[in-house]
Amino acid sequence: MTMQELGRLLGAAVKGEADYEIRGVRDVERLAPEQALEEHFLYFIESKAVLKRHPLAAQSGAVLTTATLADDFRRALVVEGDARLVFIRLLGHFNKAPKFPAGVSSQAIVDSTARIGPGACVMAGATVMAGAVVGERCTLYPGVVLEPHAEVGEGAVLYPNVVVGHHCVVGRRGIIHGGTVIGADGFGFYDEKGGRHKVPQIGNVEIGDDVEIGASCTIDRATIEATRIGDFTKIDDQVHIGHNCRLGRYIYIAGNTGLAGSVVVEDGVMISGMVSVKDHLHLAKGSIVMGMSGLAQDTEPGQAYFGTPARPAREAHKMNSALARLPGLLARLRHPDAD
Repeated sequence: MTMQELGRLLGAAVKGEADYEIRGVRDVERLAPEQALEEHFLYFIESKAVLKRHPLAAQSGAVLTTATLADDFRRALVVEGDARLVFIRLLGHFNKAPKFPAGVSSQAIVDSTARIGPGACVMAGATVMAGAVVGERCTLYPGVVLEPHAEVGEGAVLYPNVVVGHHCVVGRRGIIHGGTVIGADGFGFYDEKGGRHKVPQIGNVEIGDDVEIGASCTIDRATIEATRIGDFTKIDDQVHIGHNCRLGRYIYIAGNTGLAGSVVVEDGVMISGMVSVKDHLHLAKGSIVMGMSGLAQDTEPGQAYFGTPARPAREAHKMNSALARLPGLLARLRHPDAD
């Protein structure tokens, strides 16, 4: 594809040779500062800082960039407006993800009472149990299991070995990556002298529309009603969400994070990686929990928290800075007459 053809596709102006061939996309951050851009590949550069780190980008290869930076490059597709949205479209054009024809494989196990919507693809090795519903244009990869009366909304994609538990619901256009389990039993037990009793988990999990859940995640069903995840929430790999949690819309949760049971997370919250959240907490709208924190208190709207136990980030950083001076202060207390 030439620069001119790609420019038309993306709605970008062309600077340099219009017939210059583009074979794919490359990541400028993988180049050493002394390396030139690889010829016939497109790089995304949207800031002076990136150009400063890679000065040879100005005279080699080709870039997708903004109008304010266009004069710095020899060959460029120049974007007016939001360059990142155009970059997303560029990646979509070169996306090599496979596409599969609609239909139910003869090697899939589909109960006679299950409902499969038009245009759905159910691959070999998938299992759709009694009363389960697969929406229009869904894709179920090999090893997917929909337990009895589970529902998957239209356009959803479930990658290999995803399990959706009985009576659980996945919304429209959901993406669930391999090995994730939706609707395992919540961790509920009652101990008495001489015995341990499992508390029946009779609720379900309800996931909204346009939610993406990474690989090897676990979202437990509620004890009585529903564990809920709101529209447009994005969850990274290896995240655990305990029973009875209620998550709002437009939330981000990064990898290796765990939410204990009955946590409420309001819209727009961001939780970074390797965070632990205590049970029954309330995370207020737009609050942020920074990476490797242990949260043991409710949060305030828009406030950032850090540390274990997590405190407001400014307070936590001051405390950490003070701790670095503690050994010297202790030495002075022990030996007040020393220099």
